[in-house]
Amino acid sequence: MRTKNKPRTKPVAPKPVEAKVSKPEIPKKILKDFLEEQCNFSQLKNISKMKGAFLWQKGNIQRYRINIWQTTYELGEFCPNTKIVHSYFVFYYPDEQMIVDKTEEPVDKHKNLLGRIRK
Repeated sequence: MRTKNKPRTKPVAPKPVEAKVSKPEIPKKILKDFLEEQCNFSQLKNISKMKGAFLWQKGNIQRYRINIWQTTYELGEFCPNTKIVHSYFVFYYPDEQMIVDKTEEPVDKHKNLLGRIRK
């Protein structure tokens, strides 16, 4: 018994490649001046990464998350320990070339989510 051949499908045209929209960035000089004012950035040691990540824009105000990572090597550890040592949520006003810190401090680090004191 012979099987019927499947009819050939027509070739599909390739989809056009869409250009990625570039996200806005804070100018490096303004970012470094802000970090120098907030955390004495030039005095920090073992900085492995600094990133100002664009989150969203509403009106003419751009929102960013700025993180600073630090890598430490400890005796007896197999690999280095990397952690975020400073983190800021900021508003950037591109017309005025100004960064405003909107980071909120935690209410109390010694209490858990239910309001009980940690031991």
